[in-house]
Amino acid sequence: MSRSLRARVMRWPSADAARIGDADVKVYTASLLASDEQLERAARALSPAERQRFSGYSNGVVSRRFAMGRAVLREVLGALQSIDPSAVRLTEGEFGKPELARSPAMAPLWFSVAHCDDLLLVALSREGEVGVDVERTRSIDCWERVADRTLAPDERAELLRAVERGEDPDRVFLRHWCRVEAELKAIGCGIQGLEAHRAGERPAGLRVADLTRLPLPNELAATGVRYEAAVALCLASEKERQARRATSQQATPSSAPTRASTA
Repeated sequence: MSRSLRARVMRWPSADAARIGDADVKVYTASLLASDEQLERAARALSPAERQRFSGYSNGVVSRRFAMGRAVLREVLGALQSIDPSAVRLTEGEFGKPELARSPAMAPLWFSVAHCDDLLLVALSREGEVGVDVERTRSIDCWERVADRTLAPDERAELLRAVERGEDPDRVFLRHWCRVEAELKAIGCGIQGLEAHRAGERPAGLRVADLTRLPLPNELAATGVRYEAAVALCLASEKERQARRATSQQATPSSAPTRASTA
């Protein structure tokens, strides 16, 4: 049996930003709220392509969240590489997931980003591919039907046991859904891998942890909003990952049970 996933969660900015430490995964929480001055400063750290995307949004909230999210991501990655945030080289992966451009001199570093409303999570690891997801606690219509459509048999059984113990069904379902999203991100197949997940197919090197105590930014904590979140780490070989991607591309993806909240 694989050991449990060691995840350390902290607020951003942090004095401990330049190291991941002895954790398998380090997760930072940050606010996407910003004043005009903060937003202008964040936009200056973006790449030309990111600035073009930022200016192309017609919705001010969406554009702000994008710019602040990319700026925070660049700050975190820049701190770990000891370079300026604007010098961080990002590329786009097969399913649109941002990735760090590799160079022979750079130590291995994987990351994943998720946001829900104005809360941003950035997960980092030097061990392998990482995935993170976060959802605002809210009511889920027909949660049992949605669970049957998206969760593996063992997950559905665990969910029902928790509900029978008196836990809130909406929170329990969202906790499981965050695990699913985190897993699919870490595997690298995105939502197209949902059918394989529902069938109980998982790489041998996959580990998942709930993020039960998120240290929220002060301005978000003051609102009283609650979140469910999870992080996953996949140590599967490249051969296994390629086989999983090929399988997921052949399957017809199911629609996501919740409104998309990741980036």
